Amino acid sequence: MLDNQDTVNQEPTIETVDQQPDSEAAEQPAVEQTASAPAPVKKKTEVRGELLFWRIAGSALLLAVIALGVLLHLSIKGMLFQPEKQVVSYTAWCYTPLEEPITVTADEDGTLILPDGPEISGYTFIGWRDSEGKLVANSTQTLYSDAAYSAEYAIAFLDEGHISHHSPFFLIDDEGRFRPFAPVSRAQTVWLLYESLDTSVEGSGSFVDVDPTADYYIAAATLKDLGVFSESRFHPDDPITHAEFFDMLAHFFPASHSSYAFASISESDPRYGAFCLAMDRGWISDLSVAPDADLTRAEAAHIFNLLRGRTVMTDVDYSKIGTIMDVSFSDPYFADIAEAAIAHDIKGTDGAEIWTSSEALPLREEGLFFIGTALHCIDERGGVVINGSYGNFDFGPDGVITTGMPELDQLVQDTLVMLKLKPETMTGEQMLHMIFNYVTYHNSYLRDGNHIHAVGETGWENEEAYKMLSTHKGNCYNYAAEFYVLAKAIGYDAVIYSGTIDPTKRPHGWVEIEFDGEPYIFDTEIEFKEVTIGGHQSSYYKVPYWKAKTWYYNRGEES
Repeated sequence: MLDNQDTVNQEPTIETVDQQPDSEAAEQPAVEQTASAPAPVKKKTEVRGELLFWRIAGSALLLAVIALGVLLHLSIKGMLFQPEKQVVSYTAWCYTPLEEPITVTADEDGTLILPDGPEISGYTFIGWRDSEGKLVANSTQTLYSDAAYSAEYAIAFLDEGHISHHSPFFLIDDEGRFRPFAPVSRAQTVWLLYESLDTSVEGSGSFVDVDPTADYYIAAATLKDLGVFSESRFHPDDPITHAEFFDMLAHFFPASHSSYAFASISESDPRYGAFCLAMDRGWISDLSVAPDADLTRAEAAHIFNLLRGRTVMTDVDYSKIGTIMDVSFSDPYFADIAEAAIAHDIKGTDGAEIWTSSEALPLREEGLFFIGTALHCIDERGGVVINGSYGNFDFGPDGVITTGMPELDQLVQDTLVMLKLKPETMTGEQMLHMIFNYVTYHNSYLRDGNHIHAVGETGWENEEAYKMLSTHKGNCYNYAAEFYVLAKAIGYDAVIYSGTIDPTKRPHGWVEIEFDGEPYIFDTEIEFKEVTIGGHQSSYYKVPYWKAKTWYYNRGEES
């Protein structure tokens, strides 16, 4: 149909020119036809298609411009007329044992600062627990909805800083010893902890290994009710470790937000927080403290003084304390131990404590003394010497005379006990003579020509004494060294020599002790040879040099 119509309505093409009358055509001369082809002529359908395309393209462009204008208009209008922002506000209700909860509103970004818990007499505020019952570690929280918190409290400790009388909570034994290095048992710890709390509550918690008639039962039962313990067994006789003790105390104080570089506890260690708390509170000051080491009585005295709010004597008056037989005046825990173990009346000003009266121990006189067969010493102030020297005597951490060689010290003390020395009933010379005879007649001579010390050589006595006490065999140096350490162990200021004897200047060792300013020879090895081998009745116990001149004793000096 469209083709037929086009044919009917088709206009003349360029090839169809206006025709002239035949007469004129006849009169025109004939024109020669050229070989070039006629120019193509667009059909009507092609022209109309192009017009339609450009009309559609123009309309689309116009619509795009209009749309862009609308968007630009809306954008500008939005910038100029922004709708008001909707602020969402979250609220937290903090419930306490008081009647009304504390209401706190979060900031626009949801940040909430939890308040401090209100003070309640006899209790310590620990922190806030969230709706899941977890103790919140940080007071700054971010809320995404309304929330509720509940206050956590613990029974407070006694505050004895302002009372006029302090009773002891540690005991000193009948011999005046505190035993500062002894461990504290778990039973002792819970009793001390319970007695330090400001409460009269008595719990009913039970353990399968705690006798209800035990003196610490109420303490253990109450602490279990308070959530300090959850196990069925308590192990009352076991020593308590630092880690166990600090974990117990952590139930009564807010968590620490500090961090410390402990030598044996990493931040990932579950015990880390309790040790940070211990550093914050001054219970410990040493970052190398071992978590699994036993808590000592001296450490416990210091910590419980702090827990009870006690300060130690400001200016130490030794006459109001007396001599604690195993704690020196220079011990860093001395004042804490005195505070914990000596009953006293006080007056305090600005955190200082002045003792006005006390139930003091006797203040010992200066000099050496025995506890059993162990030799101790009192210095010029009346304090026991520990980890120190007095004249030519050295004393160890237990206050007992020491050679500086622990294994030798043990052999010395074992020998004194074996000899059944009685310092309380025997004189010094009686004990000295017993020791001389023991060394002389209870050992065997062992010739060792290669084991000779140079004339005037020192520092060999411990090694030689240890060999003799452990094998009971030796040469003159061993005999001399054994007698030397035993004589010093009972308080004689002995001197040992490596010198020479007889006119040939034969190497020899012996001991010298002064009496009333005069030196005397004690030669166990020569007496052994004279009596046992030579059959003589010679005695080389306490011989003055002039009397032994035929032996030509020479300390190393020119004769």
